[in-house]
Amino acid sequence: MSEQIDRQHKQFAIYAAEAMIPRYQRAWVWGVVALAILLSGVAAGWLLSGVVSGLRYGIQPNKPSLTVGGATLIRQQAVNEHLRIRIVRLEQALSSDACGPEALEALTQGRRP
Repeated sequence: MSEQIDRQHKQFAIYAAEAMIPRYQRAWVWGVVALAILLSGVAAGWLLSGVVSGLRYGIQPNKPSLTVGGATLIRQQAVNEHLRIRIVRLEQALSSDACGPEALEALTQGRRP
């Protein structure tokens, strides 16, 4: 009776040693384990994404508590104005001869030697 069951249901065989287990069955087991670990990591990341508020991607606006008397805003406006002036100079230099000395000077102005 036992031999007849063994022949009908080979997928339910019990092996005495690991070496006797067919290679494809071991591969399936490791694949399922790896998939379970991956899915649990994705689920944990998804659940914890709302918990960790400090790890936001992209540009975040400054919090009002971090600005001291508008000093941060004034510095940012000065940087923005400097960048606007540099962009205008670069556009003017590149609209004429892109290999000329004016363009070279405009392109290398911000670089450190």
